[in-house]
Amino acid sequence: MLKLIDTILQRFQCCFKRKETYSWFVVIVVGMLVRTNLRGVSSIVGCLHLDSCHYESMIYFFRSSAFKLSDIKHLWLCVVQQHIKPVKIDGRSIVIGDHIKVGKEARYMPGVKKMHQDSENVGKEEYIFGHQFGMIGLLAEGSTTQCVPLNIGLHDGIDEVNSLKDDSTEQISSETTKETCIVKMIQMAGSYVNATSEKIIFLLDAYFPSAASFNEVEAINQKHSSKLITLIMRAKSNTVAFEEEPPKTEKRGKGRPRIYGEKIVFKNVFKNCLEKFTTIDINLYGKNETVQYLCLDLIWKPVRRKVRFVLVKTGERMMILMCSDLTQDPGKIILAYSYRFKIEVSFKMLKHIIGSFGYHFWTKALPKLSRFKTKTDLSAIKKLNDKERILATTRAIEVFTFLSCIAMGILTIISLTYPTLVWQKFSGWLRTRSSQLPSVETVRSVVQQELSWNFRNLSYYATLSKIQAYQQLESDTSEKMGT
Repeated sequence: MLKLIDTILQRFQCCFKRKETYSWFVVIVVGMLVRTNLRGVSSIVGCLHLDSCHYESMIYFFRSSAFKLSDIKHLWLCVVQQHIKPVKIDGRSIVIGDHIKVGKEARYMPGVKKMHQDSENVGKEEYIFGHQFGMIGLLAEGSTTQCVPLNIGLHDGIDEVNSLKDDSTEQISSETTKETCIVKMIQMAGSYVNATSEKIIFLLDAYFPSAASFNEVEAINQKHSSKLITLIMRAKSNTVAFEEEPPKTEKRGKGRPRIYGEKIVFKNVFKNCLEKFTTIDINLYGKNETVQYLCLDLIWKPVRRKVRFVLVKTGERMMILMCSDLTQDPGKIILAYSYRFKIEVSFKMLKHIIGSFGYHFWTKALPKLSRFKTKTDLSAIKKLNDKERILATTRAIEVFTFLSCIAMGILTIISLTYPTLVWQKFSGWLRTRSSQLPSVETVRSVVQQELSWNFRNLSYYATLSKIQAYQQLESDTSEKMGT
């Protein structure tokens, strides 16, 4: 396992201009792999027994100009492709996308804004101050499927920050500053197909159905002269569509000809047309389910063209799925969408196990956040130094969250590659094992154990040996550990 970690981390050496910066990259990723508390950067210092004098250097790493985040992201795609086998339907890999909102009370943190919580969880406030991230993940094949993070970035609240950038400044999140969160999510999938030239099925939830999402996918496909992205998402329960207006031979009156035919209200279809539904048996969420569905190719008014709608009924539950490909098999649309919840599991792991959102980067160059406004006006900032500090702080947030995605991805790769070895080396106790594939938390405990037992042998590894250069003297470490 340590050899696999060492091999993966060596791949990133070409992304850094200086050896010292690369060494800090290794230290931070390994620290995120093994830390058990979520106190931001300080937890990495504690879990690896680093000398406290290096804390400031580690903080500076996230704002360093000695590397480009885009280079690290591109190389991470290559690593994922090399080490996992993606789940495929009709030769298309399955990529999942979603947003997550993270509460942040900081008054001088870029990108923090007042946001509405869309979740139905009664334990969440209706409005919060915080960051909204967009993430995409690739579905990996195993005894149980896993979602491996591919890319993550701030999607809301940073348009004002991006407007501060010069042409010479490294790009932080998106190609332009006026795009919606929905378009930015589609562009993430577009950057993946641009880098890999793979055909994908892109899964999204009910937040994303809009003309912007379908038009952006169509633009990407036309650019490549191929249907690289097939979009599948859940529609809202009040969605309506229209039949195509049949051609009329008789002479019509004055006025514009009708574009749409009969209006179809899907709520009424579920009530009145169940006899038209097709019944199939399909494996959903690891269980064989009897599913009724009705496939309809109808004109959706926001895009003014046909979209494939699949009305699904399982027991008492009803759902409307939308697909941009009119040739896609309805059963495979249902099967593909059943994997969408895997990204929710990844968010849970990132938040509670890896600590991806435990950062505390801020700057006094930013105007103090108002609790009564949803946006921060940065037009008054004229000093170049202040603009650079704000941009560097925003970049630090994105670097921290993406490196945590790399850490979780490495743990997932270990779980998929060495499941039997992980269980053999696991010294903890579990009342029941939920699956044959060890969880991210189980793999983390085993990696932590392996690093502890092989502490004196880290010099055999090209990357892990770099940690020893920043650690305390052995006598100081022994005193703190009580040995």
